[in-house]
Amino acid sequence: MALHTDTAIYKATYHLAQLVMQLVANMPRNYKADFGAELRRRCMGLVMRTYEANTSQDKSPILSKMRQEVEAVNLSLRLAVDLRLISHGQYGKAIAITASIGKQATGWQRKSECA
Repeated sequence: MALHTDTAIYKATYHLAQLVMQLVANMPRNYKADFGAELRRRCMGLVMRTYEANTSQDKSPILSKMRQEVEAVNLSLRLAVDLRLISHGQYGKAIAITASIGKQATGWQRKSECA
């Protein structure tokens, strides 16, 4: 079993967490405390789910939850761009990362279900 920090999905989730930290830092104060904190928490949760799935015998439920969290992050990012809290360019970067995470989680889940 590879270290979770060596996997592509870990690197993508960590990169997303870094990006979201920067995006939230530039949000207006009235959105940072609740909206921004929730978005940061969800992204850090994705990083932790990678670790959990990598160390678990039954990966499928963890990866399923991870895919749900990816969709929640997507929704939050879309709301952030609609409220003009982040730019369309920043949104595009973040969505590209979440799409990659979703695809990797789906593939990993399928592989673990077949094993």
